[in-house]
Amino acid sequence: MNLSLIKLKTLSFSLLFMLSLVSFAQEELTPNDKNYTGAITQEDFRTGYTKDWFIKAYDAYEPNDEVLEELKKPLKKHTIKVFMGTWCPDSRRETPKLLKLLDEAGFKDKNIEIYAMNRSKSTDENYEKDLNVDFVPTIIFFNKKGEEVNRFVEFPLETLEKDILKIVTNQSYKNPYEE
Repeated sequence: MNLSLIKLKTLSFSLLFMLSLVSFAQEELTPNDKNYTGAITQEDFRTGYTKDWFIKAYDAYEPNDEVLEELKKPLKKHTIKVFMGTWCPDSRRETPKLLKLLDEAGFKDKNIEIYAMNRSKSTDENYEKDLNVDFVPTIIFFNKKGEEVNRFVEFPLETLEKDILKIVTNQSYKNPYEE
C-alpha cells in the first residue's frame, strides 16, 4: 500500500471519530433537563424537574372570579409569548398563576408559546430575538395581526389578573420597568 493512501485512510478515520465525539457531546437537552432553554409546555412543567414547585403554585392560586369573567372575551383576541426562567423565583411564582388563569379563562394552548431561558435571558434557538426581554418572566401580548399590544414584566402592579385585564382591554398599563 502506498504511504499517501495510508495517510488518507488514517485522516478519514480520525475525522469520522472526531465528528462522532462532537455529535455525542452535543446531545439535545429536553425540557426535563435543568439547563434546557427553548419551547416548554404546561405538561413539561407538570412532569419534569419543575413539577414540585409548578404544581404547588398552580394549585394554590385562586384567581379573582369577577376579574376572570371580565378577562375571558378580550383575552381571546390575543396571542401570548411567555419568557421565563425555571431557575427564577419570579417566574416560579407568576408562570403557574398565569397558566391557571388562562386555563380557567378557556384560553387555548395554541395561542400561547412559553420559552425557558437561561440566566443570561436567552434561548439556544434565539426565540427572544428583537423582543427586548431583559427580565423574567416577561409575558408579551400580541393582537391577531401579530403586533405587540403590551407586556407584563416580572411582577404585578396590582394582581396578575388585574394587570392582564388592563393589557387585553387596552387600558393604561405600564410594567414596572417601562418609562
